[in-house]
Amino acid sequence: MSFEIPSEAHLHWSDKEYSDGRKDVLKTIIILSIVTVVEVGFAMVYEHMYPKGGGPKMFLNLFMAIMSVVKVVYIMGIFMHVNHETPWFKRTILLPFLFLIWAIIAFAVEGSSWGAMREWLNIF
Repeated sequence: MSFEIPSEAHLHWSDKEYSDGRKDVLKTIIILSIVTVVEVGFAMVYEHMYPKGGGPKMFLNLFMAIMSVVKVVYIMGIFMHVNHETPWFKRTILLPFLFLIWAIIAFAVEGSSWGAMREWLNIF
């Protein structure tokens, strides 16, 4: 076996390992496709119900954010092989991700507070 030729690099896989990996990838692709179609469908229905805007856009945004997190979990679990790690290692990956989500929410709230304060003071 030569590792110089890319097609021979994975010859150490058994047929079962290869078929299991292939099934995982295909299942992930199907799940990601379904979630994406549902997201697009939900956005199209929202645009059809409120063509000029003004509807409860917060629910659409929340739905899109939740679906994006679902897609991130599947991508990290399968393609980054996090599903095969120990529970404590998974938590070490999850904690910074949750901190990032918290930071985005905190900066958005702070930005809107700053915008409201500028309007109220009308100095800038």
